[in-house]
Amino acid sequence: MKNKIRFLAFLLLILFFFRGSIYRFCITYNKIAVRNAVELRNETLIKRINIEVKEKQLTIEEIIDLSNKITSDELSFTFSKVSGNSNLILKDKKANCIGYSSLFNSICNYIIIKQKLTNQYKCVHLVGELDFLGFDIHQLLNSPFFKDHDFNQIKDLINDKEYSIDPSLSDYFYIDYVSCK
Repeated sequence: MKNKIRFLAFLLLILFFFRGSIYRFCITYNKIAVRNAVELRNETLIKRINIEVKEKQLTIEEIIDLSNKITSDELSFTFSKVSGNSNLILKDKKANCIGYSSLFNSICNYIIIKQKLTNQYKCVHLVGELDFLGFDIHQLLNSPFFKDHDFNQIKDLINDKEYSIDPSLSDYFYIDYVSCK
């Protein structure tokens, strides 16, 4: 019995520490559409971002981390239908995957502009379908809520590199980067 408990504890630790790698191996995001970016206009949030950034020159990874952190701090997830406009969801502080991705996108693009990196990076709000080990899981789900899933992709225009981020996944499972086709 003791060995089974140890094995289970070991297995849970492995799953916890490698959750991101396991998720990226099993789940792939397929781009199906692009949503329009929403310019950040909330003065309170802009002040917070400016305080966080100060005069520092951030790397793209730091911009992604800060955008994720602020998005997670500002929102809590809901299955209800809510606005996808990042400026409107800040009032109720509740969002689904669309709102999370919209706010992340607005914050990330604001920081990219503020850091004068628009010639190198672009953050795009995407709609995707999820594959589990190559199988489209949306075929199994009848709810309109699960017909697709929003995420973001930051494109490094100079080095031809892409960073795919799912802000709602990051908020609840601490998995920052996802795999994307």
